[in-house]
Amino acid sequence: MKIQGDFQGFIQEAQVIYLEDIREGNPQAFTRKRKTTPLKLMLQMFSQRGHSQFSELLNFYGDQDKPLDISTVAFYNARMKYNPKAIHLMMADYLSMVYEKYDDQLAKLNGYIITAIDGSDIILPSTDENAEKYGVHATSSSVGPVMAKVSLLYDCVNKIALDTCIEPYNTSERDCAAKHLDQLKTILRQPTITTFDRGYYSMKLVDQLIENDQKFVMRMKRNDLKRYTEHLDSGDDQTFTATFDRFQTNHYRKERAFRTKLMNTTYSLRFVKIPLINSTTGKTSEELLMTNLTQAEFSLEGLKELYRLRWEIETVYNIIKNRMKLEEFSGIRERLILQDIYCCVWFYNLVMLYIIEINEENKIAQEQYKYEMRRNIGISIGIMKTYFLQSVIGETEEKRNQCIEEMGKLIIKHLVPIRPNRTSKRQTPVNKSRRSYRYTY
Repeated sequence: MKIQGDFQGFIQEAQVIYLEDIREGNPQAFTRKRKTTPLKLMLQMFSQRGHSQFSELLNFYGDQDKPLDISTVAFYNARMKYNPKAIHLMMADYLSMVYEKYDDQLAKLNGYIITAIDGSDIILPSTDENAEKYGVHATSSSVGPVMAKVSLLYDCVNKIALDTCIEPYNTSERDCAAKHLDQLKTILRQPTITTFDRGYYSMKLVDQLIENDQKFVMRMKRNDLKRYTEHLDSGDDQTFTATFDRFQTNHYRKERAFRTKLMNTTYSLRFVKIPLINSTTGKTSEELLMTNLTQAEFSLEGLKELYRLRWEIETVYNIIKNRMKLEEFSGIRERLILQDIYCCVWFYNLVMLYIIEINEENKIAQEQYKYEMRRNIGISIGIMKTYFLQSVIGETEEKRNQCIEEMGKLIIKHLVPIRPNRTSKRQTPVNKSRRSYRYTY
């Protein structure tokens, strides 16, 4: 892999190839030679470190060894002309290129890319515009902060966020999942297995997966399709021919076309009840999974490992929200918020891809350590933030290569142990709506 070189070439060409998408129907945008080009705007979005707007620009121009010769107002007015959907489109095409080019170097399970879908709520700057578009978290006793829902389609083994969906706070996670699954078809040509937590089950989503020829593993609630699952014993693995009558499709009575299809379609669905033993308490529990994978493709133990991998998606939200300061937006306007989110996720992907490259070239000598070791992601993010700009648009190729080399040397030095069976109690969340946003624009 040569991730940094690939990104450098892609991002330079993208500002021309995707120019019409960036303009979003505004023919006057980015037509004259100005101080702020689409490339500079995008690189500044990648380079943000959660400081004040003036400090961000001062650092951005300082990293290029250039004086700050533009006001913050002029710079962010230029950013308002940059369509955030173009960033989403560019990231999808970039990842598609990477997965195509480096297919033989990607980690898979039984030949499948293992993906997961999950959502998280984020706090937005409290403006009337954001409240109307995305919604407010309200309880019976008070009105809370303005919030939105961010959903990710995540490669659990290679640790890459394949797609990002940003929707109003009250949007169903199933609706986000449906969009992710359609996007998955366009991004990857490799066979995939998508895992879902409880709450995602719906026959409409299952039908979409089967129609798209996409494999899935879905954790079920106790009452989901109870007529097939209630007699399963712990450790059972059975495949049923599922059919639906008018009573069982009442939930879809407003969607007449799908309801008719559901009543006239037979689904082959496999259910397994997996016994789990808590290593700390010794107590036994059970998890019910539904899948369209056959027993020849994955055994019961294989499905157990598949679903275990799904929990990797929980870590990405911790990284982008807490370590990469996702919610420290560069402005209060929706365009700036979406730009920040897409670029934050893309930069996370660049870090993880670069760590994959470093791991291939510099294997960790695990025998030297008590615990299994891995690269320190938090420190790697800081290192890449420091060297990122010069590694992409340094004055000479020699300088760009020098920055990439320095990044690699520093990332290699910093390791952290993977301690098995280490858990921490989830703390009561803090109402982050009281934080001070940099909302000048």
